[in-house]
Amino acid sequence: MSIEINNVTKTWGDFVALDDVTVSLPTGQLTALLGPSGGGKSTLLRVIAGLETADTGTVSIEGVDATGLPAQKRNVGFVFQHYAVFKHMTVAKNVAFGLEIRKKPKEQVAARVEELLKLVHLSQFGHRLPAQLSGGQRQRMALARALAVEPSVLLLDEPFGALDAKVRKELRDWLRRLHDEVPVTTVFVTHDQEEAMEVADEIVVINEGRVEQVGTPDELYETPANDFVMSFLGDVTQIAGVSLRPHDVDVSTTPILAGSTEGTISRLLKVGFEVRLNVLTVAGDDVHVVLSRAEARSLDLREGSTVWVTAAPGAAVVPSMRFAG
Repeated sequence: MSIEINNVTKTWGDFVALDDVTVSLPTGQLTALLGPSGGGKSTLLRVIAGLETADTGTVSIEGVDATGLPAQKRNVGFVFQHYAVFKHMTVAKNVAFGLEIRKKPKEQVAARVEELLKLVHLSQFGHRLPAQLSGGQRQRMALARALAVEPSVLLLDEPFGALDAKVRKELRDWLRRLHDEVPVTTVFVTHDQEEAMEVADEIVVINEGRVEQVGTPDELYETPANDFVMSFLGDVTQIAGVSLRPHDVDVSTTPILAGSTEGTISRLLKVGFEVRLNVLTVAGDDVHVVLSRAEARSLDLREGSTVWVTAAPGAAVVPSMRFAG
């Protein structure tokens, strides 16, 4: 394992940012720390980087106990949401900065900068100032600068959060391709579920300072550990005390499905390919259902129709928080 976090706790006064966190982040993988704002993911990243000191617990990086090491001795690259570039330096000089302060030979610095600018598709912009770049280009420059010193770990704190949706989508696709070319162990913080699901090899879901679940995107989506993980990774509805995905609800116009619950379609909305239903059951649940137009058409569904709903075979189902305790 590349990064081992053991029993890490971090508080500010009465606020518990990290609550006895233990997690292993694999070597060479791209891992997302995913969770709501204020959940502790950025604090965990900063503890790994050495920018924050944990109250208790240990951090090991590539087999070395880094708990007491300052940030500059941990061999990590760090990219912030707002770039933190040197505005008076050219793009090339920004990328070269870490190498120059380490007093690397000029020829080696020049070769490394040229290699990285090519890697991040900024070769033609090396002479420009950061202000002359787009937001996406500045973020790619920041990534090149972090990679220049060949860190053992690359840490990204919501790297695309300040960009518009189209650029953010382009950059996360680019980051995935870049990681496949340069497989440095990478950990990035995001509250964007789609971003984590698209980019990461593994996701660590963090909420209220605790790790809720660790797994691949498929594992978390298909076998969520609890109602929070399920609801954070996609739309959720409830039937008879369990949570499940709206597209995992089977609908029938006759009570032939085992364990099905009777209800009435209170709303039917057609949105492109989908038909979205609200089914008010006799038990008082307002069940959200997503069907294809073909499925809805074959059942001849209309508002006011009586139907029976149940979880589809193989659906991910967890106890609903509404019924917990």
